Amino acid sequence: MKENILLKIEQLINEKKIDKAQHELSRLGQNYNNDANYLYLRGKVFYINKLYYAAIDALLIALEFEQHDKIYNLLAEIYGVLGNKELEKSITNPDLRIKAINALKDQLTGIYRK
Repeated sequence: MKENILLKIEQLINEKKIDKAQHELSRLGQNYNNDANYLYLRGKVFYINKLYYAAIDALLIALEFEQHDKIYNLLAEIYGVLGNKELEKSITNPDLRIKAINALKDQLTGIYRK
């Protein structure tokens, strides 16, 4: 059931129904705060709404729970939009991404870490 809800929200995002997707995400509450897919979708909505730093925060937290290529790819894309091509390239490279993300988390305060 949990996955069905998240799939429905992802479909809303893909259909460009961002406000509806955001509303559905907000209804899920704290039970999903440790779910990487939920955090990824929140990050994606933030990114679409050009709330880049909120998106980065959500995605970095998602990586504390699960490491998925889609999370790394979205992070890389955001850093590319922000003009940090070096970090974008490092996160895109599977051999460099973990080191780049850990260095990034060390620099940012307030990022949740397991």
